[in-house]
Amino acid sequence: MRAVVATALAVGVLAISGCASAPARTPGTYVSQSEPVYLISEAQADRILVDAMNIEFGSDPIVRVEHPNKGYQATIKFLFDSHQIVATMVPSRGRSGDGSVQDGYYFNVTHSGTMPLSGMSRSKRMREHLSQAATALSPSVPAAR
Repeated sequence: MRAVVATALAVGVLAISGCASAPARTPGTYVSQSEPVYLISEAQADRILVDAMNIEFGSDPIVRVEHPNKGYQATIKFLFDSHQIVATMVPSRGRSGDGSVQDGYYFNVTHSGTMPLSGMSRSKRMREHLSQAATALSPSVPAAR
């Protein structure tokens, strides 16, 4: 009887700890001075975010986020697991080809939840959608220091 209780307790602890999560960043999305900046307006950055979220998460609920930066969050679910992916537009300044410093935005994608494999792959695809759409409007430039 004691072994059954110990086994049940161990299984319960493993089940609960398996649902624990911490915010994660897809490799390549760390915020830094070297993040590429796109010389686009706030309206253009928002449109790029909306379009990319609809492409990647069209059937999942998408929610607007405002703090600390404007963006959108999608939650994907499977059975008891869920994962949140947040894409934001971060105001920044970039150095254009002629050396002048101009206002623009870079995109940040983070994810957290209990589905790290699918969350990471969908975050990576989201980042690719954002990069392709932004590059179509303005080539990326280095961040101004």
